[in-house]
Amino acid sequence: MTHREMESRSELEIPTLGRTLRLFGRAFLLRCPNCGKGPVLEHWLKLRVRCGTCGLRLQRGEHDSFIGSMFILFTLVGVTIYVVLTVTLLATEATPWGLLENGLPVLALALLLVFFPFSKLVWLAFDLMLRPVTPEELEWHRTAATEFSTERDAPR
Repeated sequence: MTHREMESRSELEIPTLGRTLRLFGRAFLLRCPNCGKGPVLEHWLKLRVRCGTCGLRLQRGEHDSFIGSMFILFTLVGVTIYVVLTVTLLATEATPWGLLENGLPVLALALLLVFFPFSKLVWLAFDLMLRPVTPEELEWHRTAATEFSTERDAPR
């Protein structure tokens, strides 16, 4: 069977609430959103190429996976920073501007590292939520020889 990497063969699907919660719950537990197992991390800042159990390619060969996961990463960091800022402003009588000016950027850099693997897996969960993996695609993921290619004109 031939499969062009950049072309999904599954149709968009309206997910159920249970499926959505299951996919995102697995991603936030740093497990494969597809099977709920793993391993999925090579180390904290790098995902494996495939899930260690089901064989799903964790980047699924799509161009948008990097941009989507970075959007999720910056959103998680931004929301966390706003929560810390709000709690600090509400909890103190005199606003510690020096601490906030110096501490929030340091906290943001630390949170980028903390949330990095979560953002990759949450994006994969979002992708699987809308485009569930088909058995044919999963078999292709397991047997594809190369890690991934971004060439649209790769031979069929």
